[in-house]
Amino acid sequence: MGEQYIKKNLKLSTEFDSYMVRSPRAYKKIPRGAYVVITVKGDKKFNESNIALAEHSKRPNRKFVEAHKQGSRWILRPLVFQQ
Repeated sequence: MGEQYIKKNLKLSTEFDSYMVRSPRAYKKIPRGAYVVITVKGDKKFNESNIALAEHSKRPNRKFVEAHKQGSRWILRPLVFQQ
């Protein structure tokens, strides 16, 4: 993974943390113990990389939530891996 990929993940993680602080109701959309996978509109390669990393680490009964950024909005939804 390149330096730009890491920097983008760090930037988006910081933005997501700020969103969560401002939107406490969003916590209810994340099951206890779930992994959060960040994706962003318009960057298919970045999204595929993050989802692949999550899929590689999946375990039975472990839940994953996708935090998808579209502009200034975050959409939280269950992440379902393709079979």
